[in-house]
Amino acid sequence: MEELHSDADNIENTAQCIMDAFKAFDIREGEVLHYQQLYPFLQDRYPHYKDVQKEAEHHITKEGYVNPAPDGLMLTQVGSEHVWGNKG
Repeated sequence: MEELHSDADNIENTAQCIMDAFKAFDIREGEVLHYQQLYPFLQDRYPHYKDVQKEAEHHITKEGYVNPAPDGLMLTQVGSEHVWGNKG
């Protein structure tokens, strides 16, 4: 694992891992990635996520990739295009 250089890098890496989880679990537009799936995924790939998870979620929400859901994160149309690389 690469050395952490800043909080911003840590947030960006966590945000990218969250987006990678949508693809790994085949989550499509309008579907929810549940925290019970996400946390083990993050723990395996980026153990430093706990320090900045909320900031990373806020970042990808501001980008329009996800919307908060009661038990996870819902992938938006913009997020789906980012994850899956298609326009529809």
